[in-house]
Amino acid sequence: MSKLTFLLLVLCGFWGYSQQAFKQTTSFAPAASQISQAPIVSKDSIHTVADTIAITLADAEAIFVKNNYAMLAAKYNVDAQYALVRQAKLFNNPNVYFEPSLYNKQFVNSNGSTGKFFPLKTGTAGDPTTQGDFVINLNWSISLAQKRIKTATVAKLGADVAKYQFDDLMRSLIFSLRTDFYDLYFGLKSLQLFDEEIATVKNIVAGFETQYQKGNVSIRDITRVHALLLSLQSDRLDLYTGMQQNSAKEFAVLLNNPKNVYYKPILNEAELDSKYNVGNIALADIVEQALQSRPDLKADLTQLATDDANLKLQKSIGVPDLTLQPGMTRNSNFIQNDPVLGFGLPLPIANRNQGNIASVKSVIASDQEQVRLDYVKVQNDVFSSYQKILELQKLSSSQSPSFIADFKALLKGAEDNFTKKNVSLLDFVDMFESYKDYMTQSNSIKDQRYSAFEELNFNVGKDVFKK
Repeated sequence: MSKLTFLLLVLCGFWGYSQQAFKQTTSFAPAASQISQAPIVSKDSIHTVADTIAITLADAEAIFVKNNYAMLAAKYNVDAQYALVRQAKLFNNPNVYFEPSLYNKQFVNSNGSTGKFFPLKTGTAGDPTTQGDFVINLNWSISLAQKRIKTATVAKLGADVAKYQFDDLMRSLIFSLRTDFYDLYFGLKSLQLFDEEIATVKNIVAGFETQYQKGNVSIRDITRVHALLLSLQSDRLDLYTGMQQNSAKEFAVLLNNPKNVYYKPILNEAELDSKYNVGNIALADIVEQALQSRPDLKADLTQLATDDANLKLQKSIGVPDLTLQPGMTRNSNFIQNDPVLGFGLPLPIANRNQGNIASVKSVIASDQEQVRLDYVKVQNDVFSSYQKILELQKLSSSQSPSFIADFKALLKGAEDNFTKKNVSLLDFVDMFESYKDYMTQSNSIKDQRYSAFEELNFNVGKDVFKK
């Protein structure tokens, strides 16, 4: 086999290996056409009749951690950042350079023909018909001033920033999940109240219709009860629509459920009241916990550390790298086989990486101000949530637990007396609407109170009431 044929085969083999290696490194990624054609929601999951799913907050959080797309996407980003740390720790690869003679036209073959491709044999000194020459070099760039270590440090801190940003995303999503859970729970309680009142008023309307046909009820009275029924139905529709457009929809998205379902939250209010006791915490303690626990503050502090590490890296980049170049030449010098050792070192006369160093210094100054702002913001977030809890606690404690039962009994008595015509229609409607307003506002206050405690947990960065 001729040397030319052999070299071509080697080059083809190397090209094939590089293509195979590229395929292996990219085989994990699906094609764009596969992604676009993959069904997001299966046809079996779409149905017109909604299922009702009873769910506790603990179950909801477990499903969320397993299925939420936003969280999973952020998790993969964190993994990608830590993979860059491994890459930054690797040494530079050496580069091999080989330069042979391509063609010797003075070479005489044994059969008398002239010319030869890649005449690599040594031959006789001074005889051009039998000699070929080549140059072979090995270039290896060696980083000085600990560039590799400093690059790895910057990559590690950058990955830590991504990790804290992931924790901050988790904090926000968990807060949204819990507040949506409470909104949905108390919203359904208010819907149940409307359903009970609507059923009662429908019975009254039916009785008034009968009496109106007999001429025992005036048109003004029957119009008034119809208006009361329509008002209740309209208020119920507004509440239901608001829930479907906000808490119910967001709750289903957080759980990554594409099906047509109604979630029915299960909540032990007595247990939650026992857990959420503002008397069990001290403001100074939770402020200190927030400064230690908030992932967004940790991310900014780590970003500042990343900037400091990057400044050290940029200064080291201003130090030139050393290039080693051992090699050998044959028949290219007065020495037939000449081993050589070369050194390369750029002269930092004009470019000493001054611009990048100045830029990083400005970034550090900016990030320092951002950290100072974050410290103030974290403390004010905790102060605001704590004061909000105190106000809601005061409002909630002003309500007597027995008042709702007494109010409901009073309304039932008013219904009976209204049927017996001992209470006027105007008084009955006024009491009915007062009861509806009180109960819906009571549910709203409870919802706001529980959400305020979750807001405090969110602003501290941990569950401060967890035992």
